[in-house]
Amino acid sequence: MRVGIFHPSFVTVGGAELQAAAHATFLHAHGVETIVATFALDQRRQALFGAVPVRCVTYRHWSDVAVAWSRLRKLQRRGRRAGRSLKDCDVVVAHNHPCSTMLGVSNIRAHKIWYCEEPPRGLQLRGSNPTLVARVESGDAAAPDACIAFAEQLRAHDQELARKRSRYARQQFERASVARLDAICANSEFTRDNVRRIYQRTAEVIPPMIRFPDRVPPRMGLDRGGLKVLAVSRLERAKNLDTVVRGFARFRSRDCPSAQLHVAGEGPHRNRLEALARETCPRDAVRFHGYVEDAAMDALYAACDVFALLPIDEPFGMVFPEAATRGLLLIGPDHGGPLEILDGGELGWICDAFSPDALAERLAEIWKLDDAAADRHRRAADQICRARYAPEVVGPQLLEMIKR
Repeated sequence: MRVGIFHPSFVTVGGAELQAAAHATFLHAHGVETIVATFALDQRRQALFGAVPVRCVTYRHWSDVAVAWSRLRKLQRRGRRAGRSLKDCDVVVAHNHPCSTMLGVSNIRAHKIWYCEEPPRGLQLRGSNPTLVARVESGDAAAPDACIAFAEQLRAHDQELARKRSRYARQQFERASVARLDAICANSEFTRDNVRRIYQRTAEVIPPMIRFPDRVPPRMGLDRGGLKVLAVSRLERAKNLDTVVRGFARFRSRDCPSAQLHVAGEGPHRNRLEALARETCPRDAVRFHGYVEDAAMDALYAACDVFALLPIDEPFGMVFPEAATRGLLLIGPDHGGPLEILDGGELGWICDAFSPDALAERLAEIWKLDDAAADRHRRAADQICRARYAPEVVGPQLLEMIKR
């Protein structure tokens, strides 16, 4: 059996890229002939694949100018080029749009599977953002930045669909393409439900496989000199860091004047978040680290007590189990993939993702914990996350999926 892993690009690396590479290397290590097909590969990312061969598909060809006069035509031609690289495969697993669409319309003989990290959120705006849609349509004026921006996006999206413009054609084409796939797997129950809502397809849940660090030295209680809170994320509106900053500021002013918030990550929202931190917190209470290398990231995890992030409509959230296995106590949103990771609050604390006051209350609850209770929470989260998401646990599920 030969398996193809099909993903758009390995230039910048996030959770989806790491997952595609993890699938490829696991299958290869377990005796499955595996190849990766992609449109772009930064040579610095080659190490992600080990001995797995990578086939780079031409993204733009000179002949596209003459015949690919629309976005759909371009997509179809690129899909045909990718299909030629995958035609000798028995099974092809697509990661991420538009590879899922290209695979659906291709004529290769392979068994076609979409490993759905999330439906395309911009194209299938309503179906893949149910919490944001509900919040915007509720008319609640007390909304974070993500809601304000999303309301404008949703209005423009609905108007374009009503006029049956380009977005309408692309949306219908994507749904028809997904209908031709042989199977869909989802990374969480939240994603599975979105797939059902958008495509009227069932999907099996296979969670991401996460390579955890070796067991870290056990922590003992909390740093009573002041709670150290960590957020790790791309700094964009959907990650909702403005609510985290506002909630932290209220907790600090009410309960712990020496608390610190550390934010690791880059993104287009950074300047706005830094300005918000200056407005709401004393100097040096919030530190933005930008992109952090692995060794420095380990030190940052070790320096903090709590991991707090409230992304909206997050399909999974690999940063939560990663933080758990480094001994941090977890605070997440009351919906989406993080809610599942936190077992509805059994493995951490959950709160209304739109409420800074709710986050401040959860931080205060943690700050009041005695050390023994804090240690019990972190041990349980560490053990259960390793038992659910380690490669040796998830990998056999992947093998079973491709051998059906």
